[in-house]
Amino acid sequence: GDTVYRSFSVQVVRADEGPGKTYPFGLSANEILRQELLARGYTEEEVRFSLQDPTERRVLLLQNRVELMWSTQDGPFRYVVTGLRDERVADFSLAEGLRRWNELKANLKEGERLVLNPWLDQSFLTRTPSRSPLTAGIGVAIWGTAWVLSLALLIAIPVGIGTAILLEEYLREGTLNRILEVNLRNLAGVPSIVYGLLGLALFVREFGLGPSILAAALTLGLLGIPVIVVTSREALRAVPESLRQAAFALGATRRQVVFRVVVPAALPGMVTGVILSAARLIGEAAPLLLVGAAAYVPFFPNGPMSEYTVVPVQIYLWVSMNIPEFSRVAAAGILVMLAMLSGLYLMALYLRNRFRREW
Repeated sequence: GDTVYRSFSVQVVRADEGPGKTYPFGLSANEILRQELLARGYTEEEVRFSLQDPTERRVLLLQNRVELMWSTQDGPFRYVVTGLRDERVADFSLAEGLRRWNELKANLKEGERLVLNPWLDQSFLTRTPSRSPLTAGIGVAIWGTAWVLSLALLIAIPVGIGTAILLEEYLREGTLNRILEVNLRNLAGVPSIVYGLLGLALFVREFGLGPSILAAALTLGLLGIPVIVVTSREALRAVPESLRQAAFALGATRRQVVFRVVVPAALPGMVTGVILSAARLIGEAAPLLLVGAAAYVPFFPNGPMSEYTVVPVQIYLWVSMNIPEFSRVAAAGILVMLAMLSGLYLMALYLRNRFRREW
């Protein structure tokens, strides 16, 4: 018959929250969609309109997501019915699912309890996105973040540090130095959305890069350059003038003084500034949404011209979905992002304390 249950894969997970209703086997597709819409807060009239309109009904069917609650002796279980054939999701019957559940319960040791489908585990870090919250992962977003951040730093570090050395060691005095210093400090405070608009107009459209990793990296590179310049200049200023004068007294050229004396002495401060800049870039979502970060990318990026998504954009997508389970997936993604940021900040703190010098 025309029943969703007989033609779709089923996965069993623990559900402590839900409508608390028990539906019989063999529900038609229309009845299941009706229950889904009612659970979302639709009125009966709105449900009838949605099911009668061919376009609206097609959209509902393409969402491939229906939840049924089944009452068992151990409490409610949620059976997620999805039209996506996923090899990571076991496809077995209700009886087989209960048999496996009872078998797992029987093998529990003292003090142990059975938890199905945790939201944050090792597989969450490697799984690809999914329309089902039960199989959604953040692996593609982490890989996309690594691509975008790496290329952005490759662009921002040489430009930022080179500009800082030029202004601090070669153009210390003069009108050009003052003009550049004022503009760089202003650029460091410009909202990131402005860089997104610039990246959309310049890199995506004018240069024809499209919504690619390279366009995103160039945009974030522009965003990171002012921060790196400001922090690098502060590190260079912290080097005592006596070191420069001593090197000049020994007959060293300006180039030798800068690159063999000053820059090595200021390097720990520069590295700390770069790491702090990277931590800021990781959390940027607004400019990347403008330059084409995709909402759903089911494959890992393999080059600078690939489509991509990043961790903050993926979290934003999950939060914006009107499905309770995705809010839990988003919470797991936020924990991953906080762990990444904490790691960068701890690294910056360690490097600052490890290589701190008292002049």
